[in-house]
Amino acid sequence: MRRVLWIALWALAGGAAAGDEFSGQVRAHREQVQGTAPPSTDTLDAELRGHWKALSGNVVFTQQRLDGGAWHGDATVNELYASGEALGWQWSGGRKIVAWDVGYGFRPNDVVQQEQRRTLLATTPQGRGVLQAEHFDADTAWTLVWVNPRSEAGAGGDEEALAARVYRRVGAADWHGFARVGEHSRGSIGAATSWVATESLELHASARRALQSHITQALAGATWTGESKLSLTAEAWFDGSAARPQPRGNVYLRAAWEHEGWQPVVDLLLVPADRGRIATAALGWQGDRWRFDGGVRWYGGPETAAIAHLPIRRLAFFAATWPF
Repeated sequence: MRRVLWIALWALAGGAAAGDEFSGQVRAHREQVQGTAPPSTDTLDAELRGHWKALSGNVVFTQQRLDGGAWHGDATVNELYASGEALGWQWSGGRKIVAWDVGYGFRPNDVVQQEQRRTLLATTPQGRGVLQAEHFDADTAWTLVWVNPRSEAGAGGDEEALAARVYRRVGAADWHGFARVGEHSRGSIGAATSWVATESLELHASARRALQSHITQALAGATWTGESKLSLTAEAWFDGSAARPQPRGNVYLRAAWEHEGWQPVVDLLLVPADRGRIATAALGWQGDRWRFDGGVRWYGGPETAAIAHLPIRRLAFFAATWPF
């Protein structure tokens, strides 16, 4: 891990010295937790992003402490890959973020990255080890990915797999087709679409079927955006991978507005089967350099709701971010 970290730092430093793309941010973050979950935390992050010749990288240095504890440091290489073009295809290899599918609260066909959705703060996920080939023209793109080559992981996003996506633009609609074969989870196929119905309304849907386990995941949703920069999103999905007796159907509602640097957001995740719910209210402010975010997330429902038995009852957060 240390060797990979030094390679990433060398690539980022080389990009800065050569005048290639180089950026980053520093963030101070506080989470106050109510419940039986681990105690509240203070976090300091320094994220570096760079591109030098054929190399691209993203490294995060973290200092964190639990309430009443000492500071502990860590470093994570989120991305470090080489890319180039040959035989009419774009090639890349290394640790890279490959995020697919449509949808905001849930993405059935995010079969490579399998990124966590609905995070409190925008963060860079850690990419997967991949070998990727991509060919595209004005309206069509083909992507082939060998995920986690030679991995011994049993299942999930860390298992070795082959994945493919085809993308086609037809008028105001984007169409996607997906296929994945995992070392242990075996095959799955999926499809998704996103259609800009009017200047204000976008409709999207996604579905995936695991062929061996006969598990279905599906989502449908819509986003309306007004001239005042008010955005309303509504989604409903079914997640057949949820272990019984956990409910598998969810409804997600989100409202966001942007005005003179202020960005209030409220959202609500509902589980109709047992009336569980997760509600979030947040406020962000973007200045010329600094960005500030704060908010609260509540977990609740009747005694029979699965969410009511989570170790967190309420989570408040505040963050200050300085990009460079």
